[in-house]
Amino acid sequence: MARCYMERKITQTLIEWKSDPERRPLIITGCRQIGKTFSIKEFVSNEYRSYMYINFEIQPDKKNLFKGNCSADELISRLILSENIRMYPGESAIVLDEIQACTEAYSALKPLSEDRRFDVICSGSFLGINLDDDDDHLSPLGYAKIVQMTPMDFEEYLWAMGINKDLISDVRARVQNLERVDDYFHQAFTKHFRTYMVVGGMPAAVKTYAETKDYVKTSDVLQDIISILKKDTGNYSRKAGRTKINKCLDSIPRQLSKENKRFVYSDVEKKKGVGRKTYGSALDWLKEAGLISLCNNLTEPNKPLSGKVVEDAFKVFMNDTGLLMALMDACDPADIVLRDPYSNNGAMMECAVASALVKKKYPLYYYSKPDSTLEIDFVIESEGTPILMEVKSGRNKRAKSMMTLMSEKSRKRRGCKIMDSNIEVDEHGIIHLPLYAPCFFKEVTVSEIPEPPSADELNRRFLQNSDA
Repeated sequence: MARCYMERKITQTLIEWKSDPERRPLIITGCRQIGKTFSIKEFVSNEYRSYMYINFEIQPDKKNLFKGNCSADELISRLILSENIRMYPGESAIVLDEIQACTEAYSALKPLSEDRRFDVICSGSFLGINLDDDDDHLSPLGYAKIVQMTPMDFEEYLWAMGINKDLISDVRARVQNLERVDDYFHQAFTKHFRTYMVVGGMPAAVKTYAETKDYVKTSDVLQDIISILKKDTGNYSRKAGRTKINKCLDSIPRQLSKENKRFVYSDVEKKKGVGRKTYGSALDWLKEAGLISLCNNLTEPNKPLSGKVVEDAFKVFMNDTGLLMALMDACDPADIVLRDPYSNNGAMMECAVASALVKKKYPLYYYSKPDSTLEIDFVIESEGTPILMEVKSGRNKRAKSMMTLMSEKSRKRRGCKIMDSNIEVDEHGIIHLPLYAPCFFKEVTVSEIPEPPSADELNRRFLQNSDA
């Protein structure tokens, strides 16, 4: 059986962080079981002369090292004495895993940042959950950099499957330039993407599938991960009970199987009076844990999108399609991989697109016109233009809602259909993209603004005009 090496993009983030002479302690957050610890350990093993590693869940007694309002000198002395590891200033690292389990260690990042003898890297699976707003006085924010890690994206999955990186780069460039992909490679990437949907991006599942090509074994791994995540709800839930959180989680496949896919609290539990007050905090818990993302409805599909959100009208998507697959007992993975046109795969397809957009840092929005059948699956903003996106999973490839909105000539919009299609632009100006295309979109970045004229230039011109 061939061994699978799991290369992750977070490694490049770590390398860039280490190259920054002003680097602060780094906190990598994200859902449980996504490979944070593995990536950090691999990085410090390769990049430092030595390192010490503490996991506050496995070693709860280590919390005592951070008790009291200690100086950096005292903290470092305690750590070195406890771990009995030779540490070299400027060449060694301190790794604090599952830091959310020790609020004192979280607070200690401030003096450790100011001390600067050793680099500090932390991980936190439930950072936003376990540290209450009441603990703000403990926060080292401003002295630490926080980076969000996600399950493996499609590109990382392709690396694990041994696909040539130059080929991946070529397909990415063609997607971004709206150029047709060679038909053979297009079909191959489509097949890989459909398999990726059922395997997902949890490293243990990807590794199992890459090494065995056995989906039954992969499914067993995914079920084990679901069990671990459900157990976590009991260990890390403060504002919502474990039962409510797990009921919300289990309801997601039902919510997405509806035609409009809108999340309704009363669908979690058929009981009188059920609403946000009952299950809102449970849903918030799942979001903070990195398991789900909310896709908010818009009053209109026009910019700025963030200012047009409908209050309490949203869809809920799993951040990993493999985990969604594990929750969908009645869903046959072969229907998705073999693209059965008579099977309702809409939930999986939309979840896959949502997950890809989240990994590219796009906020999730959709548009549904009140008292109308007009609805757009996703609305994103790219280069200042709203992009209307519809995901076509079955036999019906028409896009009536999109055509209606695109006919409003006074609005600057673009239309995009995600479907089993190569890249093309049709006679209506609507872009047709393959299912895997959103995985290769450009990542959202903060737009650069033009630099204003310098003070020297303004003063020079003012004096010049005055002399005239």
